[in-house]
Amino acid sequence: MRATRRLVLGTVLSAPFVANAQDAWRPSRPVRLVVPFAPGGLTDILARAVADQLTPVLGQPVVVENRAGAGGNLAAEAVARAAPDGTSLLVATQGIIAINKALFSRLSYDPDADFVPIAMLAQQPNLLVVSPRALPEVTTLAGLIAAVKAKPGGMPYGSNGAGSFTHLSMELLRSVAGLELTHVPYRGSAPLLTDMVAGTIPFAFDGLATSAPQVGPGGALRAIAVTSATRFRAMPDVPAVAETLPGFDASPWYGVFAQSKLDEPVLAALEAAFRRVLEGPAWAALLAQRQADAMPQGRIALAQLMARERQVWREAVARSGARAD
Repeated sequence: MRATRRLVLGTVLSAPFVANAQDAWRPSRPVRLVVPFAPGGLTDILARAVADQLTPVLGQPVVVENRAGAGGNLAAEAVARAAPDGTSLLVATQGIIAINKALFSRLSYDPDADFVPIAMLAQQPNLLVVSPRALPEVTTLAGLIAAVKAKPGGMPYGSNGAGSFTHLSMELLRSVAGLELTHVPYRGSAPLLTDMVAGTIPFAFDGLATSAPQVGPGGALRAIAVTSATRFRAMPDVPAVAETLPGFDASPWYGVFAQSKLDEPVLAALEAAFRRVLEGPAWAALLAQRQADAMPQGRIALAQLMARERQVWREAVARSGARAD
């Protein structure tokens, strides 16, 4: 009898939770994750992995749609103009959400008003790399700062494009450290790193995936700092920029954004579905494999993060004078 009473009581207590789960919003058709870059990069890899794991959670196929071009604006516009039913989501980086509004004089969407953050997939720092041929004595960020300040007229630095995240990260460093620098933009990391290995460009910020193979014992380049707020677990011997310049944090992140005009139950259901995937062991294993870090979840925390990111990077754009039009 006592066991029966416990069973009945447990059934009664759990009923509201079952009802809530049954009443939660679910998509009525396949969900698409719109990626603003071509297939093969980390953004695309993360999007495809989360799509696979999200499909059984939402009960509908989750597919990745690559819409590269215009600095991510084509993808953002496609999601902003899609039917507001929760089935079109944008996989975005700082460029689209925090930078493009300052970089482009005209946008067909408003990144502040049209989108709200749902989830953060990952974060991966960039590396500050130095050419040993150009700066053989520089082994630390403090040493680089001293070398730049000692050179009349300052020094050139490279980036993988005008207005790119690596360009603006260096502008942030220049402002914080009080450096005189000349920007030399390249069309991507490959030509930049080629010139750095040759000693033509003395230093630059670059993505971990492209620059890490060039560093290490006997490497063609020297990594002197990571852009994350603290040391990166995959490269524990490389200091963070913040150890020399407190408060510096300039790591690319990869997030999922929904249309801000969606109803609250839809936003809440999407947030819960993503958290279920991103807080699981399979996602943790993927991040470890890809040398990326997890990020805080929850729409309130993410909205606060977006407010800080917009302020930091739009000020960096203003200081750099970069325009993408």
